[in-house]
Amino acid sequence: MLENAAVTAFAALGVLVAAYFTYGRFLGRVFGLDPRRATPSHTLRDGVDYVPTRIPILFGHHFASIAGLGPILGPAIGVIWGWVPALLWVVFGSILIGAVHDLGSLLISLRHRGRSVGEVAYYLMGSRARLLSLLIIFFLMSVAMGAFCNTLADMFVNYNPDAVIPSAGLMVVAVLFGLTVYRLKVPLIPATVVALAIFAGLIVYGVERPVVSYAWFCSPKTQALLEEAKTARPEMGRPAFARPYGARSAVEFFQARGESQAVAELGAIAQPGTVLWKVNYAWIAALLGYAFLASILPVWLLLQPRDYINSFQLYVALLLLGAGLAAAAFTGSQFAQIDAPMLRWNVPDAPPMFPLLFVTIACGAASGFHSLVSSGTTVKQLDRECDAVPIGYGAMLTEAALAVLVIAACTAALSRADWGDGGLYAGWSAIGGGGLAKQLSAVVRGGANLMSQVGIPVPLGSTFIAVTVTAFALTTLDSATRLLRFNVEEIGRSLRISLLTNRAVASFAAVLGIGFFAVVPAGKALWTLFGTTNQLLAGLALLVVSVYLYQQRRVVWCTLIPMLFMLCMTTWAMGWNLIKFYEQGKWSLFITTVIVLVMAVWLVVEGILAFLRGPAPHHAVEDDAVVADAVPTETVATP
Repeated sequence: MLENAAVTAFAALGVLVAAYFTYGRFLGRVFGLDPRRATPSHTLRDGVDYVPTRIPILFGHHFASIAGLGPILGPAIGVIWGWVPALLWVVFGSILIGAVHDLGSLLISLRHRGRSVGEVAYYLMGSRARLLSLLIIFFLMSVAMGAFCNTLADMFVNYNPDAVIPSAGLMVVAVLFGLTVYRLKVPLIPATVVALAIFAGLIVYGVERPVVSYAWFCSPKTQALLEEAKTARPEMGRPAFARPYGARSAVEFFQARGESQAVAELGAIAQPGTVLWKVNYAWIAALLGYAFLASILPVWLLLQPRDYINSFQLYVALLLLGAGLAAAAFTGSQFAQIDAPMLRWNVPDAPPMFPLLFVTIACGAASGFHSLVSSGTTVKQLDRECDAVPIGYGAMLTEAALAVLVIAACTAALSRADWGDGGLYAGWSAIGGGGLAKQLSAVVRGGANLMSQVGIPVPLGSTFIAVTVTAFALTTLDSATRLLRFNVEEIGRSLRISLLTNRAVASFAAVLGIGFFAVVPAGKALWTLFGTTNQLLAGLALLVVSVYLYQQRRVVWCTLIPMLFMLCMTTWAMGWNLIKFYEQGKWSLFITTVIVLVMAVWLVVEGILAFLRGPAPHHAVEDDAVVADAVPTETVATP
């Protein structure tokens, strides 16, 4: 029975649904969420960042922002240790840790006028804790988004030129949607239907008209060779040049046919002076420019509607993967049976399962980045406090559902050969160290095979999933840049540097931080630290939430136990990494890890001191029965 992927996956999804209606509601009572209490979106409403927003739109923004590549790549790698530990961590990690973390971060921000977790640390633990938190957050976000810029450029150039038109077109659709709903007062449902229809058309058009951006930087001779290659007949034993006409495919095509001059011009790897090097940096510049605009424009005009519309793409992917899995089980397809081992201790070349599983699978189970979204953009748009449970807790469980289906796609919908000797999951070097392309290939092929069970051709299914992945990487980039802008503004207030509190200046500083890690080779190497620092941030955010609950004399075990688990696992993982960095002579990674670890330990000490000071006096504890400035009964749609 356990080897049936459909039974196992749907049982896991059932547990997630049950947890929402039981533990999620319990946490809502423990945290004292009150629908009568005025939220920052009303008390600080400015039409730019603070905008009261209806649940469907805000859920879409929050879900799209926290999802990104995390719940796709993490599980695709983590199943190499066996599908049972990966599935258990996703299901119970999200219920007991990840969703609690997201909802708790939203709570403390609500209680502190929409400030971020780092800023809230000042009010709970002191000025040193605030500065430490803000610096850790700045480093984490800059590293992660720098890597995302490289990833997006790599995908647009080498693998998915067909995603360019849908991604760029959605920005225009989002602006029109924002103006239509918020300014022209068009009802949400018809506006959504029209926007989704246009977006679907953009996806189809993008598949038919991929934007081969690297060709713009080629010589006329190489451009002519590329046009000829598109119509060339396939030859036995040689790679074809087919849609979406990625640069990697072009290089392989020319290498097989002896076009050495074209290969040298394009560049087998993106070395300085080659076409791939030039177009990669051109895309990074364009992405940073977009991120800057998304950071300073009113949230209702671009960021919020873009995420809302984009979230439907992921909803469709969830439905199609679930339906494909059910159809495979009903028809007795080979894709209904799990080929992967239940547990795999001795994976060739792999790091130990404990603690690395818990930092490899982050989004989908628990992720510190979510605390920044919850206390950054989401809290400033929350209409009523009771909306925090479906958005803060529910969106995390929805992300876990995606991770469950990714696990099914990678363990059941691939071939048996992928799990045998020489296959995709033969060892760590094949999947964990094989780069983004290999990691995504497992999800794309497995997902397309599942979609084929409901009549969707495999090539179309592959394109749909690839475009979905690309779109959500871009969603994470624009949301994170805005969050980093908030972080820079808070650093400015902390250090009393008024210039950094200016929205445009803070956005420019955020883009500079991201750009540094996107273009500097040493900065790219620091991506290795993202998994551990991200989970470390989750533990530190839970620490801040726990201090708040303790000071307010509320139940604290529901955040304290997850905090201890996350801090222990991430410290263990960072210690393991330190030993490897030292042995391999990777001094930039070694020194950076030490600095981050020292700041984290210092912050934990500040948290312990806050606990030792005891809870707040009874007269200082917030009275949930006293609610100032009651929230209007209807959401005001205009910013």
